[in-house]
Amino acid sequence: MFPNRTTSPLLGALALMAVEGLLAQTPETPPAAAPVAAAPTVASPDLPTLQAAARIAEEKMPAAELPPHAYFDLSPVQRERWQKFLPQTLLKLTRRDRVQILVLGDAILDGAKKDGNADPLLRSFAGAFAKALASQFYYTGGVRVLRPGSKLRSKESMVMGPEILLQPIRTSSIVSAASALATVGFQGQPDLVILAYGLEDGMAGTPMADISTALRSVRDTVNGNRLEMIVAGPIPQVAAPEETSLAQTRGASSVMRDFCTAEKLLFSDLGDFSRLIVPPVAVGEPHLIFPAVMQQYQSCLNLVPSVQIATPTAETHEAMGRILFQDVMSGSPQVSWSVSDVKATLAGADALKLEFQIANTTREALSLTVLPLVPAGFRLKDAKPQIKLAAGAKETVQMDYSITDTRSLPLQDAMVRLPALVIAGKESRIQDLVAPLQPFSATWGARTIFNAEKDFSPAVEIENTTGQSLSAAWEVEWAGRKQADKVSLDADGAETLKLTLPLPVDEKAPFRQRLPLSLAVSANGVRQIFDRSIEVVRNFGLKETVPMGAVDGQASAVTLRADADGMKLFLTFDLTGVDLVDDETGKGFELLLNLDARSYGKRLTPGATAALRITGKAADGVAQIDEIAPWAFGSGYAAVFDVKELTAKLSSSASGARRLTISLPKTYLYLHEWALGNGNSEIGLNARLSGGSRSYFLTRTNRHGDDAESLSVLELTDKPTRRWTVRVE
Repeated sequence: MFPNRTTSPLLGALALMAVEGLLAQTPETPPAAAPVAAAPTVASPDLPTLQAAARIAEEKMPAAELPPHAYFDLSPVQRERWQKFLPQTLLKLTRRDRVQILVLGDAILDGAKKDGNADPLLRSFAGAFAKALASQFYYTGGVRVLRPGSKLRSKESMVMGPEILLQPIRTSSIVSAASALATVGFQGQPDLVILAYGLEDGMAGTPMADISTALRSVRDTVNGNRLEMIVAGPIPQVAAPEETSLAQTRGASSVMRDFCTAEKLLFSDLGDFSRLIVPPVAVGEPHLIFPAVMQQYQSCLNLVPSVQIATPTAETHEAMGRILFQDVMSGSPQVSWSVSDVKATLAGADALKLEFQIANTTREALSLTVLPLVPAGFRLKDAKPQIKLAAGAKETVQMDYSITDTRSLPLQDAMVRLPALVIAGKESRIQDLVAPLQPFSATWGARTIFNAEKDFSPAVEIENTTGQSLSAAWEVEWAGRKQADKVSLDADGAETLKLTLPLPVDEKAPFRQRLPLSLAVSANGVRQIFDRSIEVVRNFGLKETVPMGAVDGQASAVTLRADADGMKLFLTFDLTGVDLVDDETGKGFELLLNLDARSYGKRLTPGATAALRITGKAADGVAQIDEIAPWAFGSGYAAVFDVKELTAKLSSSASGARRLTISLPKTYLYLHEWALGNGNSEIGLNARLSGGSRSYFLTRTNRHGDDAESLSVLELTDKPTRRWTVRVE
């Protein structure tokens, strides 16, 4: 193929014409411009000038906005707090490992209403706390409730991801908390234990010494299994009179707080008014402030006229959950005042003076309303309710009380516990005022003595709390006999009195007696009586019929007889004089039966049982036995008991006499030695029967019914020894 020779000349001509056109469009070169004068030289700014200009520019810039963090956002102070109290739990949470929280509590777990078919525990304070943890540490699976056999939905939303597990165990008293933890609690794999008691114990008047003992048992169980724990205090109650009702649970709360401080455990006051309510500031007079605060707090509770204990509402549970979470993360917030230097001094016969300093911790003047809350056994004589403090100022507050029941004085720890409600503006808090009784106190080392024979010693100790040497005289009167002596005590010293009290020797002595003991101590011009009640109950044996007392103090013909063989234990209640009638629920009677079937050595030590609840109609027939707790027969028991193996039957004789017969297999009492014919083969026993509009008991004490030290003694022999159970109350 050859190139097109005609086309090439034409392309060359076109290119030449294009060049000539471009040259024609090029402008002429302009004439040269006149020279411009040089600009004057400007000096460079120095460093301070540049820094000042930078600061001015920085101030004009908008503030940087950082996205908020919802989890893993622990400050150094928060992390230090976690490391101090809950280091193992923190490690698991930061790794998003499975974390199981075991909640042991009383009626404080009640009150939260379920949302649809979801477990109501999710809306309780424990659920709110667990959900806050899940959000903080990014547990995308949320919170799941572990409640075996429940038909309720265990989660609010069935999403996948790491979960926090929540296991509830409810008992009526902290007395049984350690046993419940060691049995039902360890059926799972708990990491953290929340102990939430004091509500029912406070209302029932459980002695502070028993609460302390129970706390130590739970702590030992927790430590023995390498777990961690939080102690949560109870909420107050508001029954009339409010100033007494509010104080009912504060003794338990202060004991828990002091215990946690000593043991370096985390305590959370779920009844902290500063985070539950906001007092109305428009009300200024003290006599108007208190009713207004009470009206506001009543809205936080489920008030049911026929129910003794008011439980928290769902909204209050949410607030309590926030309190618990805040206390875990950063501790209880400070209020506008502080309290210190508490003193409780005996001021004459049955008179007590309470003093403390209250300080304004703000930079402004502060007006405070200080209202004493009066526990049972005391009556307020005088107090100054209105206090005004300048910024940073402090003042000594004095409150005067009459001691109306000296049995309300300290039993074992010598500490007086008197709460006061403090209100300032929009803040309020119940302050637990705790101090040793001055100038002296009397404590009782032996509260329950088993198998006492001819006499006993209550181990009364006189303690000098003055800080200086003290000489004291004492006198004891019991069962018509008097003993007296003197003691000389060094500064902060104590001495146990050489005191021996005789027991009944007459064969016809009553099976059960409650006798008053009066101890008078005189020192430093003060004479104070410490009254106690002492219950003495004789051990009884097989085939022996013993009387049951009546709560109303009237005569009772109800009796109990125990029998046993190699296979079973039998209990027969003859209901002479009891006219059974079905109530509105269709029940004609209720029997609460407590049995401590630990071995002999163990039974003499503190422990807990769980009452067997037996109910039935007024007509003859088989009675119903409720589910039996694994620890029912004493601390150390941990079994599943089938109620079908027990029998309970109400029957009538031809003469119309009514009889309730109970039998239970020996195999259920597997920790007991069961040595028939041996007086040291013993079972702790109490029975509380209600029916025919009256109530009866084998033994009656102010200690909780599940407390092993509240029971009488059955010897598994038809020839029982003449020994006694002695209880100081």
